[in-house]
Amino acid sequence: MVARLSKKSELEKTLAAGIHGTPELKPDEKRRYLGSFRERVIQAVSFSQLRTKEGIKVMAEALKDPRAVELLIHQEARGAAMPLIVESRRRNLDFTIVSNPDFVGDVAVALVAADAVDVAELYAEGPKKR
Repeated sequence: MVARLSKKSELEKTLAAGIHGTPELKPDEKRRYLGSFRERVIQAVSFSQLRTKEGIKVMAEALKDPRAVELLIHQEARGAAMPLIVESRRRNLDFTIVSNPDFVGDVAVALVAADAVDVAELYAEGPKKR
């Protein structure tokens, strides 16, 4: 006997979305990268890296990337990220201070593109410098 795939009607889909909310793609990934997909992140630094000259330098250099459309800054990192905010404004690049209690991980600042970019390893994913 061949198993039948049950297909939900549009009404069932609408009811499910109303009860449970709209389904979201890769929610765990978005919680880790300040609301963005990993594939769109050009560069990111952790909280501890942001407090170093090297971390600021890495992000300032990344701000020159022509694919960049927005700088995402975790609310708890906005003070340390002030030099990056100034640089992003100088380059007419949008920045957003984000706050969500569901964020996980150690990413403090992420520079994102509108589309997927091919970045093998982000600075924040490398060895932690404390």
